[in-house]
Amino acid sequence: MRRDRRRSLYDATCRDRRRRLHDATLSSVLFFLGVLLNFFALALCAPAFAQTAAGTFSTVSGQVQIQRAGVTIGAASGVGVNVGDRIVTGASGHAIITLNDQSRLEIGAVSSIALDQFTLTGGAPSTRVSLFSGVLRSIVNAGTGGAANYEVHTPNAIAGVRGTKFDTAYTESVIRPGYQGCDRYTDVSVYQGTVHLAPIASPTAGEDVGAGYEATLPCDRPPTAPGPLAMTGAVSFDSAAAGGHGLFAAAMPGANGAPAPVSPVAPVVAVTGSGGPPPPPPPPPPGAPPL
Repeated sequence: MRRDRRRSLYDATCRDRRRRLHDATLSSVLFFLGVLLNFFALALCAPAFAQTAAGTFSTVSGQVQIQRAGVTIGAASGVGVNVGDRIVTGASGHAIITLNDQSRLEIGAVSSIALDQFTLTGGAPSTRVSLFSGVLRSIVNAGTGGAANYEVHTPNAIAGVRGTKFDTAYTESVIRPGYQGCDRYTDVSVYQGTVHLAPIASPTAGEDVGAGYEATLPCDRPPTAPGPLAMTGAVSFDSAAAGGHGLFAAAMPGANGAPAPVSPVAPVVAVTGSGGPPPPPPPPPPGAPPL
C-alpha cells in the first residue's frame, strides 16, 4: 500500500515536471518565432520607409494641413513631405513644396493634392500628383540627368508633362456656359514646354498644349483646342489668386480655342513727304475757347 502511494506520487511529480518543461519549451519557441518574424518584417519594410521622403515645405502661409496615415498635422517651412501625404489649404492658404529633384509644387488657396509617387531612378525622376480640387502650379526640373516623368491626375483628366512650368486647376459642381450637363473641368495653362491633356479614361489621346496657351477638359469629353493664355476663361494659378477660386470667368469657351488677342491701341502711321495730308492741329489747352 505504502509502495503504491509512493509510486503514484512519483508518477504525478514526473508528469508535472514534464508538463512544465513542455510549456517552457513552447513559450521559448513562440518567442523566438515572434522575434524572427518581426526581424523579417522590418527588413522588408526598411526600403519602403527609406523611400517615403519626397521633399520639404519651403514656403507656407495661411492654413495648410498635412493628412498622413490618418493623422492631420499643421504644415510649416522645413517640414518634410512624404509619398502618400495629402496637402489641404484653406481660403488664405498657400504653400510651396520643393521635391528632392528640385522640382516645385505651388499650391493655391482652397486646394487639395496628394503626392502619389516620387522616385529617382538613374537620375530620372518619376512623379505623380493627384489634384482633387483647386489649383496647382508645377515647375518641373528638367536638369536632373534624364527626361522627367511627371503627371498631374485630376478626377477626370491626366496632364502629362513634356515641359517645365504649367498650372493645373480642377473645379466641379459648376456648369460653365456652353457645357450643358457637365460640371467637372480640368484647366491647363502652359508657360514653358508642352503638356499633354487627355481624359483619364484615354491617357494616350488628347491635346498637346504648348507654351503660351491654355485648354480645358470638360467631364469625360476631349479637351478644347488650345487658346492664348488668359483668353479662353480657363482657371489658372494667377486667376485663382486674384479671387476667382476656380470660377469660370469667360462668357463662352467655345470648342476651337479663343481668338488671338486684339490690341486696344490703333497703330500709328507716320506720314512723310509733301504730298500727304497735314497733321491735325494740337488740342487746345484746358479752358481755352473752341477754335
